[in-house]
Amino acid sequence: MTDEIIEFPLRKHEDRLVSAVIRLGELVREVERLADEQPADDLHRLLNVMERFVNKLVESSSLLLDEDAQGRVQTAFTSLSGKITETREAMDELRRHP
Repeated sequence: MTDEIIEFPLRKHEDRLVSAVIRLGELVREVERLADEQPADDLHRLLNVMERFVNKLVESSSLLLDEDAQGRVQTAFTSLSGKITETREAMDELRRHP
């Protein structure tokens, strides 16, 4: 049995959750494409996509979670974003001093 991926139509949606899922799907496809095409060549680009993905997840959480849970999600993803920034800075340092 094969899995089918159902594509959402690319049109403006009134439902914010559907729109959020579409945007997340687009980011996932971009990450998959980068991993396939340039696994090690473009780490900065991959980190940028990951940051956008984190931001979209936080936005999406506001549609699904109560205020307390949203705060916890925001805290967790702020930490993740910081780790992405640290990784980018470490990669820059390695490139400057190979």
